[in-house]
Amino acid sequence: MTLAITAEHLALIAGRKTALMPALAEWMNTLCPQYQIDTAQEFAHFLAQACHETDHFKTLREYASGNAYEGRADLGNSQPGDGARFRGRGIFQTTGRANYLQLGIKKGSRDLFINKPELLEEPEMAVWSACEYWLTRNLNDAANHPDSDRLKKKYRGSVLDLSPVEFISYTVNGGNRGLEDRKAFYAKALGILGQAELASLGRAMPAAALAPKKKDKKASLAKPAKPAKAPKAAKPSKEAKPAKAEKKPAAKPKAAVRTSKRKH
Repeated sequence: MTLAITAEHLALIAGRKTALMPALAEWMNTLCPQYQIDTAQEFAHFLAQACHETDHFKTLREYASGNAYEGRADLGNSQPGDGARFRGRGIFQTTGRANYLQLGIKKGSRDLFINKPELLEEPEMAVWSACEYWLTRNLNDAANHPDSDRLKKKYRGSVLDLSPVEFISYTVNGGNRGLEDRKAFYAKALGILGQAELASLGRAMPAAALAPKKKDKKASLAKPAKPAKAPKAAKPSKEAKPAKAEKKPAAKPKAAVRTSKRKH
């Protein structure tokens, strides 16, 4: 069952409420599962980065003017004014002409965001652009590692040994800016969403499985069945009657005494 994100979750993670939260939560629930961001741990990593990048879900456009990006070839800013025009937007602060162009291609309209960069300030596109970034950088793989794991990342010529939240932070930010804040947001989000996930799993289980089994009153009131009597042994048939013990033979009669009759 997919975890549902609410505006209240975002407020608890950020430590404040903002006007953007209801719309962001709605689009997160619509779009994130399509990108397989749907567990407490995955959402915790995703929202930790978003919370930092949007200043606690308060803005979908970078506060800075973007002039610092002017002429940045690595961002594809090849034309005058590109720095300000394509400054950071969305919940992951998509920056630079090249990245705006790629998002348009993904949407099937090459110059969609080149011509209208402000579209990335709309909650739907702000969340969608972050999901695309998450997918193309395979960040779900890092998000599903245990927090105790160490992941290798090449950064400015060195190989860093990072925890999953550090690895994702370096990827999204391009460095370690705001790293401690991101880690704190992650820990808070994991606690909040972990509880929400357990609660949603409980609601998903059939009520019958959760309720204690009730004893059947009828069964408990019924008198216990009497033990069955052992079957009586079948009476032997007359023919089968044992023969009576033979009587002792009568004593032989004594020999009769012959008496002679006297003649008179």
